[in-house]
Amino acid sequence: MRYLVVTLTVMTLLLLVAPAAATADSGGCNRLTTQTGVCPGASVGDGGVDLSADREVNTPGRQGSGSGNGRDGDGGGGSGGGEWDGLPDGVSLVPGGVPVDRGDASGGLGTGPRRQPIVAPADPAVPVCQPQTPCDPDLVVRVSDLVSIPADPPTQGMEPNGWLVVGVPANFFATASAHVRSGTLLGASAEVRFTPVGFRWDYGDGTSRTSASGGATWAALNLPEFSETSTSHVFESTGTLSIGLVVSYSAEYRFAGAEWRDVQGLVLVPTRPITAIADRAGTVLVAESCLGNPGGPGC
Repeated sequence: MRYLVVTLTVMTLLLLVAPAAATADSGGCNRLTTQTGVCPGASVGDGGVDLSADREVNTPGRQGSGSGNGRDGDGGGGSGGGEWDGLPDGVSLVPGGVPVDRGDASGGLGTGPRRQPIVAPADPAVPVCQPQTPCDPDLVVRVSDLVSIPADPPTQGMEPNGWLVVGVPANFFATASAHVRSGTLLGASAEVRFTPVGFRWDYGDGTSRTSASGGATWAALNLPEFSETSTSHVFESTGTLSIGLVVSYSAEYRFAGAEWRDVQGLVLVPTRPITAIADRAGTVLVAESCLGNPGGPGC
């Protein structure tokens, strides 16, 4: 009775694992009793399964490692059949019900997925600055770019006005000063500051003079008439002369009130020429006599 109870208990457990009953074998024992070793004359492993050894457990729908034919729901299947998902047999979820991250299949289980470096996309709202445009910090502006922002034309004067005496100094002066003009530079609104740095007179007799300043009248210099100055000239011949003047300006520019930046080159601005008559004179009309002005002409 004890042997029968043990046998029935084992058979009951096997029925729970494999509810489908086996067909009778040729030795008078059915497949179930043969596999458990209960059938007389049968031994463990004789057409059965050794329950004392570790059994391979295949999960439904996964690739089996046996060589038999698999059925739906069984773990079998021919070797090489199906696609392995990189997880060990019997494992499909990690604790907590979260699917296992297979990562990179070539790196094995536990290797994180390969990720491309994150590159921030260009902001379409921010315009791309083109070279040699107003937004370029290395922008180079030349005097040839200032065609739409000219400098104010200077003026010139002379003493005596419109005439001169051969052999006696005639005084020339210019009115030119620093000034700012606005306009369009390279397609953008800008300011340009002009500063006079040089004055060149062409006296019309084949001679010229260059000065760092524009000169001044005799009265402004507190000098008597016909005195020599830094911009005066003595004519040696009579005739009608055309005296010209060109003023050189250095220039600076800025956009939208930014810092001033230099413009390459100098801006040359000519003035309207002066026409004067040179003649000889035996006497000169002066404001004072030689007693009142011993340094005056003819004294």
